[in-house]
Formats: sequence, C-alpha cells, structure tokens
Amino acid sequence: MSTIIPNGSVNYTELTKNYMGVLYSSKFAEFLNTTQTGYAHSSSGIEFNLLLKTLFTSLCFCTVQLTFFCFFRSIFKYLYQPRCYCVPTNERMDPLPRGFLTWIIPTIKCSNAFYLSMGLDTYFFVRFISILLLFFIVIGVLNMVVLIPVNWTGGAPNNSSVTGLDKLSLSNISISNVDRLNAHFIMSLLTIGIFHWLILYELKSFVIIRLSYLSSTKHENSITARTLLITNVPSYLKDKQTLTQMFEVVPDGIKNVWYIYDFSIIEEDVRRIKIALSTLEKAHTIYFHNFLNSKFKHTICGKDSYNLEETSIQHQMNDELSKFDPNLSPKFYPPIFIGPYDIPKLNREIRFKLPGLFRILLFQKKVYMFDWAIQILNEKLESLDEQKLLLRDDSLLKHDKVIIEFNSQRGSNMAHQCLLSQTQGTLDTSFSEIRPEDILWHNLDRSNSFICLVEKYFVTIVFIAIIILYIVPVSFIGLVSQMPLLTQLMPFLSWLYKLPEEVRETISSFLPSLLLSILTEIVMISFRFLTYFKGKLTGAELELDLQTWYFSFLFVQQFLVVTISSSVTVIFKQILDQPTSIPILLATNLPKAATFFFQYIALKAFAFCGTNFLRIDQLILYHTLYKFKDITPRSKFNRLTNLPIIKWGTTFPIYSVYGSIGIAYSIISPIIAVFIIFILSLTLLYYKYALKYIYSHINQSETQGKLYPIALLHLYTGIYCLEGCLIGIFFLSKNNAGNCPMKIQGWIMIIILLATIFGHNTIYNRYVQHFSYLPILSDKQYKDGNGNGNVNNNLNNNITATMTSQSNQINLPSPQHNQDMLYLHPSFRFEYPRLWLPSDSFGIAEKNIEYIQSRIPKLSDGDTSGANIVFKNHTSKKFSIKISEAPPDYK
Repeated sequence: MSTIIPNGSVNYTELTKNYMGVLYSSKFAEFLNTTQTGYAHSSSGIEFNLLLKTLFTSLCFCTVQLTFFCFFRSIFKYLYQPRCYCVPTNERMDPLPRGFLTWIIPTIKCSNAFYLSMGLDTYFFVRFISILLLFFIVIGVLNMVVLIPVNWTGGAPNNSSVTGLDKLSLSNISISNVDRLNAHFIMSLLTIGIFHWLILYELKSFVIIRLSYLSSTKHENSITARTLLITNVPSYLKDKQTLTQMFEVVPDGIKNVWYIYDFSIIEEDVRRIKIALSTLEKAHTIYFHNFLNSKFKHTICGKDSYNLEETSIQHQMNDELSKFDPNLSPKFYPPIFIGPYDIPKLNREIRFKLPGLFRILLFQKKVYMFDWAIQILNEKLESLDEQKLLLRDDSLLKHDKVIIEFNSQRGSNMAHQCLLSQTQGTLDTSFSEIRPEDILWHNLDRSNSFICLVEKYFVTIVFIAIIILYIVPVSFIGLVSQMPLLTQLMPFLSWLYKLPEEVRETISSFLPSLLLSILTEIVMISFRFLTYFKGKLTGAELELDLQTWYFSFLFVQQFLVVTISSSVTVIFKQILDQPTSIPILLATNLPKAATFFFQYIALKAFAFCGTNFLRIDQLILYHTLYKFKDITPRSKFNRLTNLPIIKWGTTFPIYSVYGSIGIAYSIISPIIAVFIIFILSLTLLYYKYALKYIYSHINQSETQGKLYPIALLHLYTGIYCLEGCLIGIFFLSKNNAGNCPMKIQGWIMIIILLATIFGHNTIYNRYVQHFSYLPILSDKQYKDGNGNGNVNNNLNNNITATMTSQSNQINLPSPQHNQDMLYLHPSFRFEYPRLWLPSDSFGIAEKNIEYIQSRIPKLSDGDTSGANIVFKNHTSKKFSIKISEAPPDYK
C-alpha cells in the first residue's frame, strides 16, 4: 500500500438491509445509491487545470453579473441603493459616488461598528464573518506553509494512486513516510488551541458588547427594554388592579398592563377594510383609463394634440366631470372570503381568501368594483367601531398571556429572572425584549394544551424525517448528472445526445447544482413554515429555534452525506452499532472528499456573489410584473419603501457550516483555507454593502445578539470531525514493518477530544446565562487592583460611544401610536383609512373622492397630494403615476 489512508470496505448493503428491514429492496437500494460512498469521492484526485475548467463557466457568469451590477448601480438607484432614497430623510445613507468601481473602497472601509446602529444581530453577523475570515487567514497561512511541503514530498516514488490536488493533502503521505504525520499532529494542536482562544475571546466580547448595548441610555429608556411577556396567567389575575398589586414587590413597580384580547373578529374586519380600500384605489386608476379611452375621440394630454377648439373641449370636460360616471366604473369578480372558523380540538382558527375567478365556477356575474368596495367598507368600519367599544368596556375575551411594562429595565430583568408564582404551571414562562411588531399573535392567543404539546413534538419528528429522507429527491436530481442513465430511464430525452459535448457537460454539471439549490431553498421555507407551528410566541424565538435545525440539516446533507455515504441511514446505523468506529469512518472518507469541497465552495462563492449583487430576480420583476401589478399610488409607494429584510435564523447556519467544513479540512487538506477565505471575503463585501444600502435597518425579529454565540458554538462540529478523523488516521497509519508508530499521538488526540468535549460543555455552561439575562449587580467596582475592572469599563464606554455616534447617523423611528395601545393587537390600533388617489389635470380624482366619501360616511379626508398622473408625451394617452410623498394615512 502506497498511502496511509486504507481503502477498507464496509458492507453498506447489509447495514441498510438490517436497518430498513421489510422496507428494504434491491431496487430501492440501487435508487438511493445506499451501497456507495459519498458523492464527494468522485472528485478525488482531480487535477488543478480540470478544477479551473469546471469553475470557469461559473466565473464567467459571476463576472458578467458583477459587470451589470456595476453598470446598473447608478442607474436603478431605487433597486441598488434604496436606503439612500426610499427611507425617511433622517435615516438615509449618503449616496455612493457614481462610477463603475467607486463603490468598492467605501464599502471595504466601512467600520464593523457602524452596523451596531442596525441592531446586535446585524452587527454580530458582520463580526462573525470578519472573525472567521481572520481565523482562516491565520491558520490557513500557518498550515499551508508547514503542511503543504510535507504532503507534497511525502508520497512514495512512482505512486499513481494519489493524483492531482490530493498530492497537496494528507492523502499523499505514504507508509514509508508515516513519521511526517507528526507535523500534522503538532499543527492540529496549534489549530485547536487557536480555535479555543477565539471562542473564549469572542464569547467574552459578546457579553461585554451585549451588556453595553442593552444598558445604554438609549436602549434602557425604550419600552421594549422594560417589557415582559408572561404566559399561563390564571383567571384570577386577569384583572389589571390585582396584577398591579401583586407586582408591587418588583423594584420600581409596573407602568402598563396589556392583556391579550380576542382579536379574531376585528382582525378579519381590518383585513377586509384594507382589501376594499385597495380595490377602490385600483378602480379609480381603471376608471381614469376608461375615461381617456371612451369619452374623447382625440387625445386630451396637451393643447398641441387638440383638433377641436379649446372652448369646445373645456365645455366637454365640464359636462363629463360634473359628476361620477357609473358607465366608466370597472367590474370584477370580488375575492371569496372563507372563515374564520374555529377548530376547538386543534385550538386553531382557519381563514383564507380565494381569488375571485373561482366565482366563474359558481356561475356568478361580475360586480362593480366601486359598489363592492363601498359596501365592504361601510359594513366593516361599523364592525370595527363595535369591537373597539367592547375593548374599551373590557368586554372581550382575555387569553392566558399578559404583557407588562415595568417602570425600569432593572425591574423587568429581575422579574424575568425570578420564579413568579408559587403555583406550578402558573406565570411560569416569561420573554423579555418583546417588540410589538414581532409578536406571533395567532400563537399568542392559543392556550397551553395537550394538543399544542403534541403539535410541537410532531413538527420535531417532521424535521428529523426531512433531514433523513432528503436523500430521496437528491437521488432524482443525481440522475440529471448521469446522462446515460437518465436517457435510459426517460427515452424521450435522447435528443440530449445531439447536443455538443461541451453543452452536455455544462448541463450535467450545472443543472444538478441549480436543482439542489432550489431544493435546499424549499427545505428552508418548509422549516420556517413548520417552526411556526411549534408555538413560538415571537419571531425572535422562531429564528433561534430555526438556526439550530437548519444548521443540522445543512451539516448532515451538505457535509456528512456527500463525504461519508449517500445515505443518512447507513451513517446512523454504523454509528449506533459501533460508536468506536466513528474515527475509522471519518479517516477513510474525509481525505478523499477534500477536492470536492474546493469545487463546491468556489462554485457557491461565484453563485452567491453574482446573484446577490445583481438581484436579477428583482431587476426583471421591477421592469415587468411590477409595472402591471402596482397601478395605484399606495402599491407603488409600498413597493419602493418596503425594503428587503434578512432572516438571520437561516443566514448564520450557512456560514457556520462553511466554517465547520474549513476547520474539519484545515489539517487534512490545508489548501481548503484559500477557498474558505475567498467565499468569506465575497460574503463580507456583499453584506457590508447590502446592509448599508439595500436592506432595511429595522430587524423586527431582533434576538439582541443571541444568534451569535450559538453560531460560534456550532463551529465545534468541525473541530470534532477534525479530531475524530486524526484519531482514525493515527491508529490506521502503519509503516513498512507493519507497525503503528503514531499510536501514542492517537491516544493523545483521544485525550484532546475528551478535553474538547469537557471544554465545550464548560464554556457553554459558563456563558449560557449571559445569552438571555442581564446582570443586576454592578460588581466591577469591587474588583482587585489587577486592572480588569478598568479595562472592562473602558470597553463599555467605547461601545456606548460608538452606539451613540452611529445612532446620530441613523435615527430609529419612534412609534407614533399612543403607548396605552402599543402592545394590543395591531387591529385594535387601526384607524380609519384615508383614500389616496393620484391628482390629474382634469380633476377626476377630486370628483371620485367626493363621490366615494358621500357613500361612506366614516371615510373622510381623501387626498391627492404626493401622487400625480404623468403622461408619456403630449400626444399619448399612456400614463404613469409619480410618487413624491407618503400616503396621507402613513404611520
């Protein structure tokens, strides 16, 4: 044998058969590829020029996309720099200078501290990528300088079993050079040591930064810092006076109490009011279009196009505009509202809306848009008033949750960290830092019941099933890359062989990647949808739960499965049967998959960079669908000002997986650091640009930084894979005499593994309380004279100063609602809407507003300011709507 990595075979067929029992069949095994090793092994030994050839197409696509981005950036400002134009003046960023590449230097120079103004989640994500980048630069340089020469010269003469880039990895070490593994042993200790120093430093910094941020005057005085959501409130405490008296024991007392009232009726009323208002405004645009087309034989867009005398035209306009013309009123099939219906056994409520086209199946006729919308508004505005009266009289049903605002942040945190009731199952769970817009109201109005518990664990089982059975659709997609097998199974695709070989190769390599990306996106959406049914009360709690599950899915499917075996069941079966074989499993599989991840990470980097910078989907939609869909001032305004929002719960795990892969291969194949650095650099460049100029600065589901320590601790999976793999390699490595000279190093690595587990557990237990709680005692002033207290105080002052400085640049909008209604369901805070129509030179908008308000007594103060109709030219009846201000009822 010429290398230290054995080709040892494992009877995967028998393992699968034993595990799956009656479900096992030879055809099923063949389809799922369960008898094969991981897909990544197919890239073992790839030559560098072949790797470049594979990446060339992706590089070209990425270059083209970046070129278009640099060109379009200064043209479509509302798409590529919306935070410079589409937000309130005091929140706008200074526009970047015009020019092809002038955006790069200012983006790179932007300090990480700037992103504190966008919340701790945003700041810590930028810090996470920056720290990973620095870590891989350090260990990458060290390991490549030391290990690549050792690996390159460690092969046996005339050895043909190791080829291509594998010669740069540990796989090239021959049995005659086993002693060279001492270099890998030493560098692994150094890498593990640097990793733990990084974890400890970052967790300590996290605690200091989070404490400084949450203790700042700006945050301390915010209502969210003083508010608790408390569950399982008994019926005898559903009285504000009683609850206030009970909480008098908490320092500084309480200021406000919001009960969770039944909102099912008023929520549906508000939903239909918004739809009816939108229908009215859309009907006016169609009405104006009909007016231009049917009432004048000649275009009335400018004097230059008139063929009639001006006085004659003026008389004609006066006749037509003196009143609302019902003949121009558009018709449509109104939407079908179903529900709300209560399902007591499931403790759920069902409601949905069907498109109006379904009325064709019921042989119903179209109705006038104006008449339908006016009827709905009259009915629902009346019902809205009735519900608000019931709220005022405290006559609505109260659920078993309550939101309490304390007079101080100190009192809120003390209540959060205490057991509030002597009765078990009462006031037993509390949530701090609750944002009104982040509450998941339909989970909040459910009482804790056995059904809720069953639903929660059922979703967990579904998550596990998705992770395991993901191999089924992946196997289908795998057929695409095997064109002979694909055409054999589907003869109608035989025409693919008529294509040039280069085209077939491109299809075979890119189509599976595209389909896998789509499939992974579907899984992410499914996870997000299902997590909601676990009963999470806020979006922040949902993001935290989603982070762990999505990381598990990505790590298993994008690392373990492609590296070790094409079937999760095989991996789990072998681990359960022989836990001690895990190092052997890793040692015989990880080194062979190293080259695959070079290609995988580089392709991901190119795809991410090009797609995200160009935003091709939004660019196309902006010039196609949105032009036909957004035909009212309000819809256009919402499109411009509703900036995209990042869901951090599914963003952190992606880079935790990349980091884990990089750590796992840092010793086995140190050149992996080049590719990790590449993707992290592009990621940092994109997010520093996008977070500042594209994404909304308001994170509704802000976890106050809790995602960051979890993301750091997820990196331990890479450390465990590295240590396990090295243990297997050290014990499997034999010299020419058949001895195992690395046995002592293997035992030391086992001790290192056990120490890592102990350290991981110790670090977690030491810091876990700081993830959720704030300290109540200020004990730093009593520290001894070693200077630690002063250093920490200086750090606190620096963080606070940075936050204050950045807050002056980006002023977060303060709520405009009355605080006595802040934590009520948004429907209770809903005010009468105001009609917003675009002004025109004929005065049609004013006439329509007058007509509509005459038929809806509760609807008043319609307005045309801030929106006007602009004709394409003087001789055309085509027009567009220009927006210059916010709607009159904008909050």
